[in-house]
Amino acid sequence: MRSLFSLPLALIAGCYSYQSVGQVDTASPEPGKRVELRLTDEGGRALVSQLGPDAQTVDADVVGSDTSAIMLAVWHVEDTHNRQTQWRGERVVIPRGAIATLRERKLSVAGTGVLGGLIAGGALVAYEAFKGGGELEGNGPTSGPGQGQQ
Repeated sequence: MRSLFSLPLALIAGCYSYQSVGQVDTASPEPGKRVELRLTDEGGRALVSQLGPDAQTVDADVVGSDTSAIMLAVWHVEDTHNRQTQWRGERVVIPRGAIATLRERKLSVAGTGVLGGLIAGGALVAYEAFKGGGELEGNGPTSGPGQGQQ
């Protein structure tokens, strides 16, 4: 029965994917949106004092943007050696010229539907398997004390 309660939680969490928002120099992601940006090689070198050495990918929430930069609340930075550093929402301003690609996190309706279907199916199977109080049919004794005597 607990798995039935996990279905709404899984659907709230959902499945997400990152999708391109178009040209970096004209993109205008809304504040509060989760984004992933990949830095140019020069951008990674220029931002070493803010993001650390060899920074390549930044996972963050958009705080604001203008024509020259995007202000972010940073959650993760991945370097060129695939090492990820956890952040706590520290704010960093990234010049648009330092950004190679910018992608926004979007809910994957199909992926979330498949996940929900799998969880619901598993919950139904578990419910059917255990609804008899945990006893399996046909495996108990065929006669007990006082039974079978006439």
